[in-house]
Amino acid sequence: MNYKEALEFLESPSRFSPKLGLERIRVFLSELGSPQDCFPSVLIAGTSGKGSSCKMIESVLTASGYKVGLFTKPHLQSYRERVALGDELISPEDLTRLVEKMVPLAGKIGSTPLGFPTYFEMGVALAFQYFALNKVDIAIVEVGMGGRLDATNILMPIVCGITEIGFDHEKYLGSTLSQIAGEKAGIIKPGVPVVVSRQEPEAMAVITRVARELRAPIFDSDNRGDGPLSFSLEGQTFNLRGRDNLYRELFIPLLGEHQIRNAALALTVLEVLRDLGFSWNEDHLRRGFAELKWPGRLEVLSQSPLVVIDGAHNPCKAQALAQAVAEYLLFKRLILVLGVSRDKDFLGILEKFLPMNPLVIATAASSGRALSPPEIKQACQNLGIPCEDFPSVRTALKRAIEVAEAEDLILVSGSIYVAGEARDLYFQVG
Repeated sequence: MNYKEALEFLESPSRFSPKLGLERIRVFLSELGSPQDCFPSVLIAGTSGKGSSCKMIESVLTASGYKVGLFTKPHLQSYRERVALGDELISPEDLTRLVEKMVPLAGKIGSTPLGFPTYFEMGVALAFQYFALNKVDIAIVEVGMGGRLDATNILMPIVCGITEIGFDHEKYLGSTLSQIAGEKAGIIKPGVPVVVSRQEPEAMAVITRVARELRAPIFDSDNRGDGPLSFSLEGQTFNLRGRDNLYRELFIPLLGEHQIRNAALALTVLEVLRDLGFSWNEDHLRRGFAELKWPGRLEVLSQSPLVVIDGAHNPCKAQALAQAVAEYLLFKRLILVLGVSRDKDFLGILEKFLPMNPLVIATAASSGRALSPPEIKQACQNLGIPCEDFPSVRTALKRAIEVAEAEDLILVSGSIYVAGEARDLYFQVG
């Protein structure tokens, strides 16, 4: 098996339908030697900010000298982004070797009533094997969908985190915030500290109840950040109030007040980790934040014209993005290059940008799961929004650049895969 064949195996379309539950991943990991038991972990759930919070925690711990495994999803340009040691992505050779090991075991399980491991479960197993083989000091793991029945919840973390909860995946998680929060709170373990970001009261009530039932200490990271104090296209500065310190004028190369909230959650998790023996200081915090590499999140690809990408793919993320665009970027007209997956709340995403009177250029990622550009165009026309449609991100972005004037903003969003394909046009990642 070569690298291309390994990727084709991982990305087989037949395994993309979610099949929530822990029994299949438990059996699969047992066949692989239970690698999830070989390292301590932090498990982060939520609707928005999971990946950014995970990356911030990892970056500070890496700056502190620890070997840190990082599992996030989805990927922006390369599948290898999902599994990393610090900023070092899993190599094509290591990925191929581990997938070769998994193939016969996956087939063995697939022949039982449990069924074949899903796309996401294969990624989880790949990451946990890689972290175990590399003897990481700790792994920072982003939950996939929900939490209670998500494959990552096979872990017994030493700290849990829950970022902002909103509506997404309602088909699987429930139609109310209480139901969704119940699924997210399913990662909370007896006696294990849980850090919680800003929440709607309905969601916070559920998290608090579950934490109390399990006697899990709960730490609230809300209202611990002040800012932005200053910002540019390169990033922003802000203050964070720690348990015992005020950290002044921290810098992260990310924009948006939501990233300050994510930084507050990361700091709170790091403080709990310090209680558990993981040592870090203010210099590590500053360097970890300042040297953060987390592309595709309100990332500026070009300043002339101003081209920005972001992977916001649900209304909660779109709200944070729209607010950040309005507050952090100066522009005359918004040209929104928009592509969404068919299972997402397209109208819920679009409505967040309506106050900016955008020109929408509808497009689709090449993943095969996208809403067609003509469907997006028809929906825009029904709302009286000017819209053109193009079959690929390349042609849509080309059109946006053609019609953009000097003071316009081209924002590519709606899907991490759309953002990734736009980034591919500027930077190549293997």
